[in-house]
Amino acid sequence: MSEIVETSAAPLAGLQLVSVVDEILPALSKSFADLGADVDVLRQAGENPSRGPIRDFLEGRGKRYTTVADGQAAHRELANRLQDADVLVVTPQAARAYGYADVRAISSAYPQLVIAVLTDFGLTGERKDWVGSEAVYKALSGSLSRSGEPGRRPLLQPGDIFTGCAAQEIVWSVLSAVYRSMSHSGRPGAVLECSIFEAGLVCLDPGYGMVGSGTPDILDAYDRPAAAHLYPIYKVSDGYVRVCHLTKSQWQAQLDWMGNPPELERDDLLSVPDRQEHWSEISHLIEAFYLPMTKHDLVRECRERRIPASAVLTVGDVLVEEHYRETGAVTDLGQLDGRPVTAAEGMARINGRRTRPSTDPDRAAAQPWPAASAEAGPYPLSGLTVLDLGAIVAGPVAGEVFAEQGARVIRVENTQFPDGMRRGDFSTIRPTMARGHRGKESIGLDLRSDRGRELFYELAKRADVVISNFKPGTVARLGVSYDDLVKVNPRIVCVESCAFGDTGPWSTAMGYGPLVRSGTGQTWLWREDVNSSYFADGITIFPDHLAGRVCSIAALACVVDRLRSGRGGHATVAQSDVALVQLSDLLATESVAPGSVLPPGDASPHLLSEVVLPAHGDDQWCIVDPQTPEQLAALQRVVGATSDADLDAQVAAYVRERRPDDVARELQVAGVPAGRMLRVGELLDDSALQSRQMYDTTKMTGTEEVLPVERFPVLSDDLELPTLFPMPMFGAHTRPVLAELGYSAEEIEQLVAGGIAQEWSESRSTTPAGAAIPASALAD
Repeated sequence: MSEIVETSAAPLAGLQLVSVVDEILPALSKSFADLGADVDVLRQAGENPSRGPIRDFLEGRGKRYTTVADGQAAHRELANRLQDADVLVVTPQAARAYGYADVRAISSAYPQLVIAVLTDFGLTGERKDWVGSEAVYKALSGSLSRSGEPGRRPLLQPGDIFTGCAAQEIVWSVLSAVYRSMSHSGRPGAVLECSIFEAGLVCLDPGYGMVGSGTPDILDAYDRPAAAHLYPIYKVSDGYVRVCHLTKSQWQAQLDWMGNPPELERDDLLSVPDRQEHWSEISHLIEAFYLPMTKHDLVRECRERRIPASAVLTVGDVLVEEHYRETGAVTDLGQLDGRPVTAAEGMARINGRRTRPSTDPDRAAAQPWPAASAEAGPYPLSGLTVLDLGAIVAGPVAGEVFAEQGARVIRVENTQFPDGMRRGDFSTIRPTMARGHRGKESIGLDLRSDRGRELFYELAKRADVVISNFKPGTVARLGVSYDDLVKVNPRIVCVESCAFGDTGPWSTAMGYGPLVRSGTGQTWLWREDVNSSYFADGITIFPDHLAGRVCSIAALACVVDRLRSGRGGHATVAQSDVALVQLSDLLATESVAPGSVLPPGDASPHLLSEVVLPAHGDDQWCIVDPQTPEQLAALQRVVGATSDADLDAQVAAYVRERRPDDVARELQVAGVPAGRMLRVGELLDDSALQSRQMYDTTKMTGTEEVLPVERFPVLSDDLELPTLFPMPMFGAHTRPVLAELGYSAEEIEQLVAGGIAQEWSESRSTTPAGAAIPASALAD
C-alpha cells in the first residue's frame, strides 16, 4: 500500500471567511477550509449549536471558534473580523443579533465583502417563513417521491445528501462572487441570497436539469418507481453485487462466460431496453450463475471480462477497503474521547494533494492577491474561457455552471466517439442535453489526429480551464492532459473526473453512477432495513450533479489562486470520494462503534419515531420533523397530545385525517418543520416555487419544443447573470471559432472536408444506434 499524502492543497490560502451561523450549513465553511481558506466561526455566549460530538469533530476541522459576549461586545468583535474578511456567512436574524439593522448595513460598512445570506426557503415567496430540515427539503424537492420500494412508504435517502448538495451549490456561488471581486478594480463585494432548499433542489436530483432521473415523462405519477431492474443487484454467497450490462459487448461477454445458454442468447435481449422488458424471464438465470461466488470473486471475474461491477459495500467494508485507504479518501482523522476516528475527507485533489485542512502550525503566510486594474465584463466569470470535453453528466454539469456565471464555454466533441447522451445521433438534440448544454458553443474536432490535436492546443493557448471526465489515462493518450497543455499555456487549469479516481487499485475499473453508490456504502444504506433485499437507489442520478459542481469549485479555486501566482493547476475528482464525504459522519460513527450503522441510512436526528407519514388521499405523504424541544412542544399543542407517550400515534392520526398541504401549513404556522411530498410532475405547478420564479424555459434547437429548466438558485441584486442561449446543433460554432484562431474560409473548408474539424450536415452518417452507452442515469 502506498503512503497516504497528508499535505493539503490550499489554493484559497489567505482567503478570510467569517461565519456567525456555522451550525446551519457547516459543510459550506468546511469546503472553504478544505481549500485552504482561513475560517473564523463566531458564537455568542449562551449559544449551544452542537450537532453531536462526531459531527462537531468532523465539521470543525480547519476552523477557529471564538465565543463572544452578546450586545456591543459581539458587534465590536465581528466588526474587527470584517475589516480584513473576504466572505461573511450570516442570516438576517444573526445580522440583527450582532447589532446591524440588516444585512445591507453590513454590506455598506464593508463593501468588499461577499455576503452569503442563508435562509431555508428564501427571503421572499410563500415559504419565506417556513422552517426546513433535511427530510422536509427532500420531500418538497421531488427526490423523496422517487425513493423506496413500490407499494411501500417513501424512503428517506441516506445521509444528509440534500444539505450536502446545497452547501456545494452555495460554495460555487460564493467562490464565483469572490473571483469577480478579486478580478475587478475596487474589489466589489456582493450580497447573495442563498436558499438552502433551492440550492439543493438543483444539485441533488434535479427533475428539470440534465438527466433528471425522475422527470414526468419517465415515471408514473404515483407510487415509487420500480427501478431494481435498471442497474440490477444480485445475491451472492456473502452479500450483494451490482452488475451493469450496458453495451452489446458487455452482454456478449456475460453470455460467453455462462456458456451461451439458449435461454439468453436471443435477438430480443441484445439491447438494454429489451433486457429490461424481459427482466422477469432472465434475472433468475443470471442470479443462479452468480450465487455460489463471493463478492470479491464475482467483481474480479466481471472486471477481467470488462463487465462493470461493484460489490454492495457495507459502511464497515468501506472503512477497510484498500482502494480508499491507499488513495487517502478514507483516513484516520484523530481521536475523539480517546477513540480513533476514521472517516472520509477531501472531495478533490489539486496538484496531486487532497483538499483537506492543513495541520501544519508553521505553514508559511499566503501571498496576498494583487489589486485588479481592469474590468473583465458584466458577469462574475466574464473573461474566462472554458473548453468542455465532458460526457454524460458530471463533466457537462461542470461546464454548465461556468456558463451560468458568464464564462465562455466551448464544448468540444468528436463524431467518431460520441457522448453517450447523444445515443449516436448528432442530427437531433435530446431534452436532457438541451437542459445541460445551454450557453455553450459547439465545435467538432478529431483529437485523435495530429492536426486536430494541434487545433486544440491553439484553443488551449487562449483558454483558462479544460474540463474532462473520461476514464483515467484517456486525456494522456489523446495528448491533451494537463502535462501536455501546460507546455503551451502555463496558466491553464485542468480538472478531470472519473468514477473511482486516477490512482489506487480501482483506478482501471469501469465505473458508472450506480456502481459508485454500491462501492461507497450508499446503496447498502438505501433500503428499509438490514434484511431487505430491495435497494432503492436505482432511479437517482446522485452523485453526478454534485461531482460536477465539485469539479467546478476545484477548477475555479485554482483560477483564483492564479490571480496571484500566475500559474495554472491540475485538479482531479473521484465521484466515489464525493459520495463518501456525504456519509462521513456515518463512517466516523461506525469507526468508533463498529456495527452501529445499519440501514436505513437516514442520518438526521429525529424526535419522532417516524417522520414520513401517510396523509389523506391516494399515495399522499407528509414530513413532520421537529428538530428542537420547542418545536416538539409546538407540535404537541397543535395535535392536542396530552403526553409524550402517545405523541407518535396522535401525530400519525392527525396527518392521516388531513390533506398534506393543510398539515404542512398548519404545522409551519406553529414553527414546526413539515412539508408535503411533491412529485417531479407537481414542481412546475407548485405555487411556492412559482412565487420564487424557480423555473425558466429553453428551446429545443431545430424544433418548436420549449422545455422547463431550473434557474440559477442563488439570487443577488449585485450580480448580473447571462441569459443562456439554447444548446446549438453539433458543430454550429466550428467555423466561427476556427476563424477566431486566424484560419481563412478556404483553410477551414479543407479542415472540415478532411474530418479534422467537424460540423453536422444531413449527409453525414450517424454512429449506429446502440453503439453508445445509454443516457439513462449513468455516471461517467
